[in-house]
Amino acid sequence: SISMTSCSVQRNMPSQEKEESLARRQRSGSCFCGNVTVTVTGKPISVSICHCTVCQRLCGSPFSVQSLHSAANISVSASSPLWSIQTSKQVTRYRCQDCGSPVYATLGRSSCWAVPRTILFQDDNKNNKEKEGDDKDYNPTHHMHYSSRIIDVSDNLPKYVGTSHPGRGVLWNGDAT
Repeated sequence: SISMTSCSVQRNMPSQEKEESLARRQRSGSCFCGNVTVTVTGKPISVSICHCTVCQRLCGSPFSVQSLHSAANISVSASSPLWSIQTSKQVTRYRCQDCGSPVYATLGRSSCWAVPRTILFQDDNKNNKEKEGDDKDYNPTHHMHYSSRIIDVSDNLPKYVGTSHPGRGVLWNGDAT
């Protein structure tokens, strides 16, 4: 195993070895009470800012930010069973039953999982202190359900009217509602 604290090792690695090392990199976080821990391995597939009304109601905020990962790259450990709710035909969301924190959602046939970015980027999360250099991998890549937004967001990211799923995503044109 390569130590992630040695930046010089990372810089001197040939590109293929560096990519393999990044594919094994782990990031962990926990719910508010610490009873559920989520660990992801490798880079996310994408990082979405979701403005859908379900996220707004369940998160109590204008939008949520989550990273999308292959189910094979996520592990969850919990000291008690998780609470779940199926919020649509394609999405089941899981929360810690003790503190109520959202910890992940399964999408489609559970082959992809969405993890709230706040779980993986906590100021007090000592497991991630040496991995701050990979934040760019977790920068948002697009907005979803932008037509349901509560506030406008001024950035240069693509904004989709609804889903951002390849082949089905429709870009918001500025006056779509």
